[in-house]
Amino acid sequence: MSNLGSYGSADYESPQQQAEQQSALVSPDDPHAQALLQINQCIQSPHQQDHDMAMKMLLAMMSKGIEVSQFFAFVVQQVASNDAVSRQLAYVYLNHYAEEDPDTAILSINTFQRSLSDSDPLVRASALKVMSSIRSKEILPAIQSAVNQVIGDPSPYVKKAAAFAMIKASEMEPQEIPNYLPLIGYLLGDSSPIAFSGAIAAYWALSPDNIDLLHPHFRSICENITKLDEYAQVFTLRSLTVYSRYCFKNPELEENNDADVNFWDETGNKDQFSADQLLLIHATKQLLSSPNSAVVMAAVSLLFNTAPSAHISTVARPLVRLLYDGPTSSQVALTTILTVANVYNHIFVPHINHFFVRKSEPTSVKQLKLRVLALLATPSNASMVLNELSGYTGSPDIDFAATAVKTMGKTSMCNPIIIPQCLGSLLRLMNRAEGTVLSEVVLVIAHILRQKRGTDDEAQALRQLCRKFLVIKDADARAAVLSIVGDMHETHPEFAPQLLRHIALYYLNEPAKVRLQALTLAAKLIACGIDSQVPNYVLKIGERDSEFDIRDRARFLLALLKNTADDIRHHLKQLLFPVRQNPLWSNAADGIASNQFQIGTFSHYFNRAFSGYEPLPDWAPEDELPDESVRAQVKVLPDGTKMTSLAGDDDDTLDINDWFNQKDDNDGEEDASDYYSDKYSSYSYSYSEEEQAAADDAFGFFD
Repeated sequence: MSNLGSYGSADYESPQQQAEQQSALVSPDDPHAQALLQINQCIQSPHQQDHDMAMKMLLAMMSKGIEVSQFFAFVVQQVASNDAVSRQLAYVYLNHYAEEDPDTAILSINTFQRSLSDSDPLVRASALKVMSSIRSKEILPAIQSAVNQVIGDPSPYVKKAAAFAMIKASEMEPQEIPNYLPLIGYLLGDSSPIAFSGAIAAYWALSPDNIDLLHPHFRSICENITKLDEYAQVFTLRSLTVYSRYCFKNPELEENNDADVNFWDETGNKDQFSADQLLLIHATKQLLSSPNSAVVMAAVSLLFNTAPSAHISTVARPLVRLLYDGPTSSQVALTTILTVANVYNHIFVPHINHFFVRKSEPTSVKQLKLRVLALLATPSNASMVLNELSGYTGSPDIDFAATAVKTMGKTSMCNPIIIPQCLGSLLRLMNRAEGTVLSEVVLVIAHILRQKRGTDDEAQALRQLCRKFLVIKDADARAAVLSIVGDMHETHPEFAPQLLRHIALYYLNEPAKVRLQALTLAAKLIACGIDSQVPNYVLKIGERDSEFDIRDRARFLLALLKNTADDIRHHLKQLLFPVRQNPLWSNAADGIASNQFQIGTFSHYFNRAFSGYEPLPDWAPEDELPDESVRAQVKVLPDGTKMTSLAGDDDDTLDINDWFNQKDDNDGEEDASDYYSDKYSSYSYSYSEEEQAAADDAFGFFD
């Protein structure tokens, strides 16, 4: 009111003059300040076009991370605008700031409730989305009322927004989840893929173990799963994986039981798997070709955890395809392949060339590929894999080269036919390897020599190990050389005394692991009756070692060697030369258990349980499995009556035997045999003259 007296006076400033003064105060070098000033000018304009421009500029600044919450009051006014574009932009803004400033947003709740009756379905959906984004328990009754109001909305977008509103509301008040389950069950039966996508997301978030909600919609879901968007497909596959554990038989038990059935017993596998289980497997296989890697992972998880082994081979090609989608997808795919190949490695053997390492790949991918190659090595391809691994040992990446050497050892130990070839490659590599790679080579050769195959290459390998002992710096590798030379002293006695003499000269400079192993080697030489003072010298030095573990070992060995008891003297060599157990290098993925974590989850990728991870439930006992009739589809006829439709009611899916067993009571209906001959005429077969003559001769025997 104070400005009213200024009209016509020199003190009066119009809004345009005020804007000019503000623009004069803004630095032209600050684009953000210039944009905010322009937004203020558009807000003060009486034209709707300028208001739309202001909203667009606000959203643009929001996308750049600029704080524009000071315009909240103006945006709330735009919710009641007559312009549809302005209303939609306003709800985008409000949805962004509703969670950050719930106290201010809750003041506009009446405006949002009025928008639930707007003629534009996008505005109705946006209004519900903003309401559910306000993180305040005071607004929960309003959210529940809004969900009940729009649950029967004709627009699938509004129904989807209602489903996500239930998720947000249940996060604030988990005790209200039972009230939302009937609404979720209603949305699961919606024919629109858009509405169903929100419903299945709400089902997975609120109650993934409530299989009763999925029973009447199971067959419809399997038939229409390819029509859903990628996110809905992931939620659906996860939900159906849990559903299968509760509602279907364990295929592993069925396969084991079927193996004991006589081959000629026609009733052996008659009812092995239900039609609904096979329907789910068929629907899941269709999603393996999805361009979305998350969908592929969810499909692989379902097949791996619920499908019979005969259907697992279909996951090989989709997983191999993911290797070329990028480094991240490649790592996830390789982790999954390791888990699957740990049980079904044969399905990836035909694709083994895809796991050969490329120079451009990151180290993490290279390491995973080496583990896969170790799993896929078989007697038929072990030589090829060994040649490939030998080429990796010269990589400038030291860690990768060392892992390649270790993989060579795993491959050869699992396939003894290539041990001579592997040992020759390692001996050649020993001449040029250094540092970590050389230490790994020594360890692998030591493990191979423990096989004691009695071949000529063993002496050559021992000689090479003793020569490289002077160069090797790694304590574990030096200790491994002493250990293997001592174990093979009885068959190759020329190496251990020379090696122990070198140790005696530099005993105090050796690491603790090497000194411990040197004491054991000295005791072995004394037990074999060697005529030398060096072993006793080493044991005497060990008695005065600074490490108490070494002192105890030296005193124990001296007491053992000096003992005159017959039982000990007769079994002295058995005590010092025990039968070594070979390392358990089986075709198994290190650190990845096949069923420890569900495929496609963070817990599976990092091999540790994350917060919120829920393991798959165990298979339900057969006596607790629900009957197949619970999955009968409920159809609503035009007159409003409900009809339960069992699988196989339609003529197209009716079994042939059931069709012929039907009685034709109406004269005007088509005969069943005519229907069959017309419908399946493409399967007719014409005999050749030779086949017809043979058939006539065969049937003539019965005349």
